[in-house]
Amino acid sequence: LQSGKAVTLLTYLHGVREAQYAMEELAAEGIELDLIELTCLKPLDLATIKESLVRTHRVAILDESTQSGGVGATVSAMISEQLYDELDGPVKRLCMDDAPVPYASSMEKAVVKRASDVVAAVKDIVAKRF
Repeated sequence: LQSGKAVTLLTYLHGVREAQYAMEELAAEGIELDLIELTCLKPLDLATIKESLVRTHRVAILDESTQSGGVGATVSAMISEQLYDELDGPVKRLCMDDAPVPYASSMEKAVVKRASDVVAAVKDIVAKRF
């Protein structure tokens, strides 16, 4: 969706909007994200992800799933296994804790990662605080 040089950010669905909010805030601080919307998960477009990692060498995944067994876990594993040489640090996953997802939308907002979580994670990645 957008090209930058600091960190590759992978997301899908609701995460795209949150990523765009985070991009605005980070851009004001001179941090440019390379945003990739995962429109198809199988097969995963590793060629596009690799093209981005050649520029950034760092990746974060914004995921609405839980930490175990979610989309982010699978994408992270594939990147770690197949694109390891392009990484300068670990894959950062922004996902829900391994707990039941609340039904009430007000409670769900408390567990699903938001733009503020992306901003904090990207700043940590850029500062090499793994």
